[in-house]
Amino acid sequence: MNDVTVTLSPRRAGLRAGADQTLDVLVRIQAGPPKHVRPRLPLHLGIVLDRSGSMAGPPLEEAKRCAAFIVDRLDARDRVSLVVYDSQVQVLAPCAPVADRESLKRTIAGIVEGGSTNLHGGWLTGAESLAPHTSPTTLSRVILLSDGCANHGITDLPQIAAHVSELAQAGVTTSTYGLGRGFNEQLMVEMARVGRGNSYYGQTAQDLMDPFVEELDLLAALCARNVRLRLATAPDVRATVLNDYPLLPDGAVRLPDLAYGGEAWALVQVVVPASAQAALAGGTALLQAIVSMDTTEGAPLAVDGASLLLPVLDAAALMALPVDELVARRAIEIEAAQIQRRAADAASAGDWVAVERELARARVLAAEHPWIAAVVAELETLAAKRDEMMFAKEALYSSVRMSRRLAATNEQASIDGEAAPSFLQRKRAQGRSRDGRGPAPTNR
Repeated sequence: MNDVTVTLSPRRAGLRAGADQTLDVLVRIQAGPPKHVRPRLPLHLGIVLDRSGSMAGPPLEEAKRCAAFIVDRLDARDRVSLVVYDSQVQVLAPCAPVADRESLKRTIAGIVEGGSTNLHGGWLTGAESLAPHTSPTTLSRVILLSDGCANHGITDLPQIAAHVSELAQAGVTTSTYGLGRGFNEQLMVEMARVGRGNSYYGQTAQDLMDPFVEELDLLAALCARNVRLRLATAPDVRATVLNDYPLLPDGAVRLPDLAYGGEAWALVQVVVPASAQAALAGGTALLQAIVSMDTTEGAPLAVDGASLLLPVLDAAALMALPVDELVARRAIEIEAAQIQRRAADAASAGDWVAVERELARARVLAAEHPWIAAVVAELETLAAKRDEMMFAKEALYSSVRMSRRLAATNEQASIDGEAAPSFLQRKRAQGRSRDGRGPAPTNR
């Protein structure tokens, strides 16, 4: 693969003399396009479908179409298992090489609705089907789809999350797909967060086709996994990552897996007391980024870190320095993500006064950021309907996307006409397809 580069960019490239201050620093971990065409790693996917009674009719039919689409995108290098669940869990196809797509699709077509929702049991069976075949040279992931709340078997969120995290450490990751109004978005988002996967949702099953495309495109483009960032500072200086990334026991944060042409990033808030300036003026680095990651084959990948040294300037000289526009835009995204999280919580509590207050704050940010403007417009439409469940879902998933997303290495301010791969594009609405139509499955 191409060399991975790490850069540190401050909002302004200087410190004000004699003053306590707080500044934003953007950490960017980038991978360019591959130097040569190389085959992707084999995919081991556990497709786990909710067939509870609430899925009856079009939702189940569209979910089955999504599963068939996944099968069409796999080839003989890959393995797939198929698990369905209601109050009971059933393995329709054990984890095996993709040799006969048509047979798998006939099995999918024969799925019928059942009873309650044993979400944990379905997920666990899917994960256990992959575990014996997992190795550093494969990408193993559970694809979990549900339209309801876990109401049978283990239902406690911390207990489920602990199991998901344990399997992720063993090499079986989890991505979640929520459907419609009734699913537990807090559970599905947390399962993906600790499961080192991605969380998606669709207002209709057809809307889930975009996320399925994104997921498979991302898995095919990965160049590094298990990306970890640790920060070191000058004496008396404090640094905090503002993104909603998992914190690891050693103090590092886990960033998204890295794809070719993509950028994993973190916005860091650095608090610098005036007392630290003597050391900084003497050449001590204000901030250091120590990055570690693994190749897709599981071997440690050597990555050069980055250091930030800033001059100490008087107020006039500091204000004369230009503002880094990308750092400013990412700071707006993080603030907008935090606003949306609060708005989601307020909607869940039925507090529309608080929702409107948060949307007003978001509108201020939208004036300087086209993507935020488009997202706020979508949220305002849902708020006008006083639809607590759908507003809470959209605001939460949009918050997660803004805070944890991979970015394109050459990303511009506009979101119109983006030609980046699907997993690097920015959507106005997380719960709806980009064009309102799901793509038809195609053989590959």
